[in-house]
Amino acid sequence: MPTVYAAYGDKAGLVRAVAEAADLDADALTMVAELEDAEPARQLAAMAAYDRRLFERAGDVIALVREAARTEPELASAYLDGRRRGDETRVRVFSSWPAHTLRDGLTVEEAVDVYAALCNIDVYTTLTVERGWRPDRVERWWGEALARELLHRV
Repeated sequence: MPTVYAAYGDKAGLVRAVAEAADLDADALTMVAELEDAEPARQLAAMAAYDRRLFERAGDVIALVREAARTEPELASAYLDGRRRGDETRVRVFSSWPAHTLRDGLTVEEAVDVYAALCNIDVYTTLTVERGWRPDRVERWWGEALARELLHRV
């Protein structure tokens, strides 16, 4: 292992290098374009599509960083910062909706929590690896489930 430590310094450095080499962008510009002037259900579908692309491209790296973060404070901070940025995007989107768009009694913060519970690397991995779902099926289910769980029913 001396060559690994010589190149990366420590485990955190190695994990950081892997994360930097991964495609953690998942084409954010596409999502932003899809969010513009779209109705809430389509915005939820665009966010689900972004998460699918992210997990397809870099799910293993995200899981690696999260696991390494258990013992490396610097990585824990980086992982939590990524989660925070995602939550901030969802807060901005959900807060931009007209009144009564969210289900009755559901706050923006609770809507962000529901989103995080549904659209995460663990659910994606369970469905694609353990249950044999194709990524496009996960994306569709996420979009439908998010609309069902978050949006006011007419």
